[in-house]
Amino acid sequence: MSAEHKISPFVITKNNEQKIGGLLASLSWADEVVVVDDFSSDATPEICRSFANVRFFQNKFEGFQEQKVHAMNLTRNDWVLKMDADEEVSPLMRESIQALSDEDFATYSCFEFKRLTCFWGKWIRHGSFYPDYNPRLFHKGQGAWGGINPHDKFMTNGRTKKVDGDILHFQNWDLFTYAYRTILYSSISAEEYFKRGRRAKWHNYTVRPLWTTFYRYVIRLGFLEGVRGLVIALMGGLGTFVKYAKLLELEKKYASAQHIGEIK
Repeated sequence: MSAEHKISPFVITKNNEQKIGGLLASLSWADEVVVVDDFSSDATPEICRSFANVRFFQNKFEGFQEQKVHAMNLTRNDWVLKMDADEEVSPLMRESIQALSDEDFATYSCFEFKRLTCFWGKWIRHGSFYPDYNPRLFHKGQGAWGGINPHDKFMTNGRTKKVDGDILHFQNWDLFTYAYRTILYSSISAEEYFKRGRRAKWHNYTVRPLWTTFYRYVIRLGFLEGVRGLVIALMGGLGTFVKYAKLLELEKKYASAQHIGEIK
Protein backbone atom coordinates (compact mmCIF):
# COMPACT_ATOMS: atom_id res chain seq x y z
CA MET A 1 0.00 0.00 0.00
CA SER A 2 1.62 3.22 -1.18
CA ALA A 3 1.52 6.58 0.57
CA GLU A 4 -0.64 7.77 -2.32
CA HIS A 5 -3.43 5.44 -1.17
CA LYS A 6 -3.68 6.09 2.55
CA ILE A 7 -6.73 4.59 4.21
CA SER A 8 -9.01 6.12 6.84
CA PRO A 9 -10.99 3.60 8.90
CA PHE A 10 -14.18 4.97 10.45
CA VAL A 11 -16.63 3.67 13.06
CA ILE A 12 -19.74 4.84 14.90
CA THR A 13 -20.10 4.16 18.63
CA LYS A 14 -22.52 4.21 21.54
CA ASN A 15 -21.47 2.77 24.92
CA ASN A 16 -18.96 0.29 23.48
CA GLU A 17 -16.32 0.43 26.21
CA GLN A 18 -15.96 -3.36 26.35
CA LYS A 19 -15.02 -3.78 22.67
CA ILE A 20 -13.89 -0.48 21.16
CA GLY A 21 -10.35 -0.83 22.50
CA GLY A 22 -9.84 -4.09 20.64
CA LEU A 23 -10.99 -2.56 17.38
CA LEU A 24 -8.80 0.53 17.69
CA ALA A 25 -5.77 -1.57 18.62
CA SER A 26 -6.29 -3.60 15.45
CA LEU A 27 -6.26 -0.33 13.47
CA SER A 28 -2.97 0.96 14.87
CA TRP A 29 -1.44 0.76 11.37
CA ALA A 30 -3.79 3.45 10.01
CA ASP A 31 -2.72 7.10 9.86
CA GLU A 32 -6.12 8.21 11.10
CA VAL A 33 -9.22 6.51 12.50
CA VAL A 34 -12.41 8.56 12.63
CA VAL A 35 -14.78 7.74 15.49
CA VAL A 36 -18.22 9.35 15.70
CA ASP A 37 -19.84 8.74 19.06
CA ASP A 38 -23.49 9.19 20.04
CA PHE A 39 -22.65 10.80 23.39
CA SER A 40 -21.75 7.60 25.24
CA SER A 41 -22.27 7.53 29.01
CA ASP A 42 -19.55 4.93 29.64
CA ALA A 43 -15.77 5.03 29.09
CA THR A 44 -15.98 4.87 25.27
CA PRO A 45 -14.85 8.50 24.74
CA GLU A 46 -11.85 8.16 27.08
CA ILE A 47 -10.75 4.91 25.44
CA CYS A 48 -11.00 6.42 21.96
CA ARG A 49 -9.06 9.54 22.93
CA SER A 50 -6.25 7.37 24.33
CA PHE A 51 -5.26 6.25 20.81
CA ALA A 52 -2.92 8.71 19.07
CA ASN A 53 -4.26 8.03 15.57
CA VAL A 54 -7.94 8.47 16.51
CA ARG A 55 -9.89 11.61 15.61
CA PHE A 56 -12.86 11.58 17.98
CA PHE A 57 -16.17 13.37 17.33
CA GLN A 58 -19.62 13.30 18.88
CA ASN A 59 -22.86 13.60 16.95
CA LYS A 60 -26.50 12.89 17.79
CA PHE A 61 -27.67 9.61 16.30
CA GLU A 62 -30.37 10.07 13.65
CA GLY A 63 -30.04 6.68 11.98
CA PHE A 64 -27.37 4.08 11.19
CA GLN A 65 -26.84 5.19 7.62
CA GLU A 66 -26.91 8.87 8.51
CA GLN A 67 -24.31 8.42 11.26
CA LYS A 68 -22.01 6.37 9.02
CA VAL A 69 -22.21 8.91 6.22
CA HIS A 70 -21.37 11.66 8.71
CA ALA A 71 -18.34 9.70 9.94
CA MET A 72 -17.15 8.93 6.41
CA ASN A 73 -17.41 12.60 5.45
CA LEU A 74 -15.04 13.48 8.29
CA THR A 75 -12.25 11.30 6.91
CA ARG A 76 -9.32 13.00 5.18
CA ASN A 77 -8.45 10.26 2.71
CA ASP A 78 -10.36 9.10 -0.38
CA TRP A 79 -10.01 5.44 0.57
CA VAL A 80 -11.95 4.47 3.70
CA LEU A 81 -12.48 1.32 5.74
CA LYS A 82 -15.87 0.95 7.38
CA MET A 83 -15.79 -0.98 10.67
CA ASP A 84 -18.26 -1.69 13.48
CA ALA A 85 -17.44 -1.16 17.14
CA ASP A 86 -17.75 -4.91 17.92
CA GLU A 87 -15.28 -5.93 15.21
CA GLU A 88 -11.52 -6.17 14.76
CA VAL A 89 -9.21 -6.39 11.77
CA SER A 90 -7.52 -9.80 11.72
CA PRO A 91 -3.75 -9.96 11.11
CA LEU A 92 -4.31 -11.54 7.65
CA MET A 93 -6.83 -8.84 6.73
CA ARG A 94 -4.34 -6.14 7.73
CA GLU A 95 -1.59 -7.81 5.69
CA SER A 96 -3.89 -8.11 2.67
CA ILE A 97 -4.80 -4.42 2.86
CA GLN A 98 -1.17 -3.37 3.15
CA ALA A 99 -0.26 -5.64 0.22
CA LEU A 100 -2.71 -3.95 -2.17
CA SER A 101 -0.85 -2.46 -5.12
CA ASP A 102 -1.27 0.75 -7.08
CA GLU A 103 -2.76 -1.40 -9.83
CA ASP A 104 -5.37 -2.76 -7.40
CA PHE A 105 -6.42 0.73 -6.38
CA ALA A 106 -6.55 1.83 -10.03
CA THR A 107 -8.57 -1.20 -11.15
CA TYR A 108 -11.06 -1.57 -8.30
CA SER A 109 -13.16 0.88 -6.32
CA CYS A 110 -14.15 -1.54 -3.54
CA PHE A 111 -12.66 -4.52 -1.69
CA GLU A 112 -14.68 -7.17 0.16
CA PHE A 113 -13.67 -9.26 3.17
CA LYS A 114 -15.23 -12.25 4.88
CA ARG A 115 -16.73 -11.64 8.32
CA LEU A 116 -16.16 -14.33 10.94
CA THR A 117 -18.50 -14.14 13.94
CA CYS A 118 -17.71 -15.30 17.46
CA PHE A 119 -20.98 -16.25 19.18
CA TRP A 120 -21.06 -17.53 22.75
CA GLY A 121 -17.32 -18.10 22.70
CA LYS A 122 -17.14 -20.04 19.42
CA TRP A 123 -16.26 -18.99 15.87
CA ILE A 124 -19.31 -19.78 13.72
CA ARG A 125 -18.66 -21.12 10.21
CA HIS A 126 -22.14 -22.42 9.35
CA GLY A 127 -25.77 -21.32 9.53
CA SER A 128 -25.31 -18.53 6.92
CA PHE A 129 -22.84 -16.68 9.16
CA TYR A 130 -19.72 -17.52 7.11
CA PRO A 131 -18.40 -16.60 4.67
CA ASP A 132 -20.29 -13.36 4.98
CA TYR A 133 -18.60 -11.12 2.40
CA ASN A 134 -18.81 -7.41 3.23
CA PRO A 135 -17.80 -4.42 1.05
CA ARG A 136 -15.69 -2.55 3.58
CA LEU A 137 -12.68 -0.88 1.92
CA PHE A 138 -13.80 1.53 -0.78
CA HIS A 139 -13.18 4.84 -2.53
CA LYS A 140 -15.75 7.16 -0.99
CA GLY A 141 -16.13 9.15 -4.20
CA GLN A 142 -17.02 6.15 -6.35
CA GLY A 143 -20.44 5.13 -5.10
CA ALA A 144 -23.15 5.95 -2.58
CA TRP A 145 -24.79 4.50 0.51
CA GLY A 146 -27.75 2.22 -0.13
CA GLY A 147 -29.55 -0.77 1.27
CA ILE A 148 -32.14 -0.72 4.04
CA ASN A 149 -31.49 0.66 7.53
CA PRO A 150 -30.05 -0.79 9.71
CA HIS A 151 -28.44 -3.13 7.17
CA ASP A 152 -27.20 -0.37 4.92
CA LYS A 153 -23.98 -0.59 2.92
CA PHE A 154 -21.86 1.37 0.48
CA MET A 155 -22.89 0.64 -3.11
CA THR A 156 -19.87 1.09 -5.35
CA ASN A 157 -20.23 2.06 -9.00
CA GLY A 158 -16.93 0.42 -9.92
CA ARG A 159 -15.37 -3.02 -9.84
CA THR A 160 -15.15 -5.05 -6.62
CA LYS A 161 -12.50 -7.54 -5.54
CA LYS A 162 -12.61 -10.15 -2.79
CA VAL A 163 -9.53 -9.98 -0.57
CA ASP A 164 -8.08 -12.52 1.89
CA GLY A 165 -8.53 -12.02 5.61
CA ASP A 166 -11.44 -12.01 8.04
CA ILE A 167 -13.24 -9.22 9.81
CA LEU A 168 -13.49 -10.58 13.34
CA HIS A 169 -16.99 -9.98 14.71
CA PHE A 170 -17.67 -10.47 18.42
CA GLN A 171 -21.40 -11.10 18.92
CA ASN A 172 -21.41 -12.53 22.40
CA TRP A 173 -24.87 -11.27 23.37
CA ASP A 174 -26.96 -13.09 25.94
CA LEU A 175 -30.25 -14.54 24.71
CA PHE A 176 -32.35 -11.58 25.85
CA THR A 177 -30.06 -9.05 24.18
CA TYR A 178 -29.94 -11.11 20.97
CA ALA A 179 -33.75 -11.26 20.83
CA TYR A 180 -34.09 -7.57 21.71
CA ARG A 181 -31.67 -6.45 19.00
CA THR A 182 -33.23 -8.79 16.46
CA ILE A 183 -36.65 -7.28 17.13
CA LEU A 184 -35.26 -3.72 17.17
CA TYR A 185 -33.38 -4.05 13.87
CA SER A 186 -36.31 -5.85 12.22
CA SER A 187 -38.66 -3.06 13.29
CA ILE A 188 -36.33 -0.44 11.83
CA SER A 189 -36.22 -2.39 8.56
CA ALA A 190 -40.03 -2.58 8.49
CA GLU A 191 -40.30 1.18 8.90
CA GLU A 192 -37.84 1.68 6.03
CA TYR A 193 -39.81 -0.75 3.86
CA PHE A 194 -43.03 1.12 4.59
CA LYS A 195 -41.49 4.49 3.71
CA ARG A 196 -40.37 3.05 0.37
CA GLY A 197 -43.83 1.74 -0.45
CA ARG A 198 -43.19 -1.94 0.15
CA ARG A 199 -46.12 -3.95 1.54
CA ALA A 200 -46.35 -7.29 3.34
CA LYS A 201 -47.75 -10.37 1.64
CA TRP A 202 -49.31 -13.17 3.66
CA HIS A 203 -46.44 -15.55 2.97
CA ASN A 204 -43.88 -12.99 4.23
CA TYR A 205 -44.99 -13.39 7.86
CA THR A 206 -46.09 -17.05 7.70
CA VAL A 207 -44.01 -19.20 5.34
CA ARG A 208 -40.93 -16.99 5.06
CA PRO A 209 -39.93 -17.06 8.78
CA LEU A 210 -40.16 -20.86 8.76
CA TRP A 211 -38.09 -21.03 5.58
CA THR A 212 -35.43 -18.72 7.06
CA THR A 213 -35.09 -20.97 10.10
CA PHE A 214 -34.94 -24.12 7.96
CA TYR A 215 -32.47 -22.54 5.55
CA ARG A 216 -30.05 -21.51 8.29
CA TYR A 217 -30.31 -24.67 10.36
CA VAL A 218 -30.48 -27.36 7.65
CA ILE A 219 -29.39 -26.07 4.25
CA ARG A 220 -26.59 -23.87 5.61
CA LEU A 221 -25.63 -26.61 8.12
CA GLY A 222 -26.35 -24.61 11.25
CA PHE A 223 -26.95 -27.89 13.12
CA LEU A 224 -23.19 -28.47 13.01
CA GLU A 225 -22.81 -25.58 15.46
CA GLY A 226 -24.94 -27.31 18.10
CA VAL A 227 -27.21 -25.14 20.24
CA ARG A 228 -25.55 -22.00 18.86
CA GLY A 229 -26.66 -22.95 15.36
CA LEU A 230 -30.21 -23.54 16.58
CA VAL A 231 -30.32 -20.13 18.30
CA ILE A 232 -28.97 -18.40 15.18
CA ALA A 233 -31.55 -20.13 12.98
CA LEU A 234 -34.45 -19.31 15.32
CA MET A 235 -33.36 -15.68 15.61
CA GLY A 236 -33.28 -15.46 11.84
CA GLY A 237 -36.86 -16.70 11.72
CA LEU A 238 -37.87 -14.31 14.51
CA GLY A 239 -36.32 -11.36 12.71
CA THR A 240 -38.10 -12.21 9.45
CA PHE A 241 -41.44 -12.58 11.23
CA VAL A 242 -41.13 -9.34 13.16
CA LYS A 243 -40.05 -7.38 10.07
CA TYR A 244 -43.10 -8.34 8.02
CA ALA A 245 -45.56 -8.44 10.91
CA LYS A 246 -44.46 -4.91 11.84
CA LEU A 247 -44.83 -3.86 8.20
CA LEU A 248 -48.38 -5.26 8.20
CA GLU A 249 -49.09 -3.37 11.43
CA LEU A 250 -47.87 -0.11 9.89
CA GLU A 251 -50.08 -0.69 6.85
CA LYS A 252 -53.15 -1.23 9.03
CA LYS A 253 -52.41 1.84 11.15
CA TYR A 254 -52.02 3.95 8.03
CA ALA A 255 -55.25 2.58 6.52
CA SER A 256 -57.10 3.21 9.80
CA ALA A 257 -55.85 6.79 9.97
CA GLN A 258 -56.88 7.38 6.38
CA HIS A 259 -60.34 5.97 7.10
CA ILE A 260 -60.82 8.19 10.16
CA GLY A 261 -59.69 11.17 8.12
CA GLU A 262 -62.27 10.41 5.43
CA ILE A 263 -65.06 10.15 8.03
CA LYS A 264 -64.14 13.52 9.52
